[in-house]
Amino acid sequence: MAKIVAAFGVTHAVIMVRTWERASQAHRDSVRAGYDEVARRLRAAKPDVVLMVASDHFQSFFLDNMPAFCLGVGGRCVGQGDGGLPRYELAVHEGLAHSLLEGLINEGFDLAFARDLPLDHAFMTPVHMIFPQADLPLVPLFLNCSAPPLPTLGRCLDLGAALGRVLAQVEPDLRVALIGTGGLSHEVPLLDWRALPDDQTGRDWLQFMSAGRQGVDPQTQQRVADEVVRWGREGLGRIDEAFDRELLGWMQAGDYGRLAGLDAATIARRAGNGGQEIRTWATVMGAVPGTHGEPLFYEAVPEWLTGVAGVAFA
Repeated sequence: MAKIVAAFGVTHAVIMVRTWERASQAHRDSVRAGYDEVARRLRAAKPDVVLMVASDHFQSFFLDNMPAFCLGVGGRCVGQGDGGLPRYELAVHEGLAHSLLEGLINEGFDLAFARDLPLDHAFMTPVHMIFPQADLPLVPLFLNCSAPPLPTLGRCLDLGAALGRVLAQVEPDLRVALIGTGGLSHEVPLLDWRALPDDQTGRDWLQFMSAGRQGVDPQTQQRVADEVVRWGREGLGRIDEAFDRELLGWMQAGDYGRLAGLDAATIARRAGNGGQEIRTWATVMGAVPGTHGEPLFYEAVPEWLTGVAGVAFA
């Protein structure tokens, strides 16, 4: 049986990488030390492969084809290089990926799958912050957190539980680390595609969300980029520290099932649209029942528009 040797949840905010120096020295020191501790624990666990659960921001998946879940099953994963990140390239552990795909389908989860799946900052920010050597094979599991309707938190917990059962039956002696990425509370200008305004901004976002991998025209891309910059400049991101600390308290108590009581509307109201990414953490929690979360760092960083956190589940 494969063995889960480490499990983490971490933030993937690319604005943190792009505008690192904007935050206070105290915030930077705390967050850097936290990611370094995740990196230390990951290396100490000596994993053979990292199974990473993350979202996408209309870089690899679009409104023409938006699965709830998609597993990268082969070839290599190349980063999109968005947000100023290096274009990291990682090998995919094909044996584990194929075993997981078949096993999860047998468990009742009809995952989409893709070879040579390009990955945006949701996957590559943790690579950059935790193992920038990109020397560990990856199995990427995409989870739709951006284009509603979204899978429920309960479904994500169930997916994690199924993942744990499948891992127990495959790849003897394989050492697997799990990382869920995203959150915590934050708001970004990725509007609900079903309710976009009938103006230039709405039309630009609809084109961006629908463009496919060929991308939008340069003019639309620039207008979208300018809107993101404005969002940050005017402090339109939303951090709810009370919500974040409530979640962290549930994790510390090992009360992971409480997340199933959070619906998308509640998360949107309290934690912003970026808070929907806690689904990836829930998937990891579902795979490690009987554990407790150990918060390694948390900082509400307005300059990065995000409640930045890291938790180890053990």
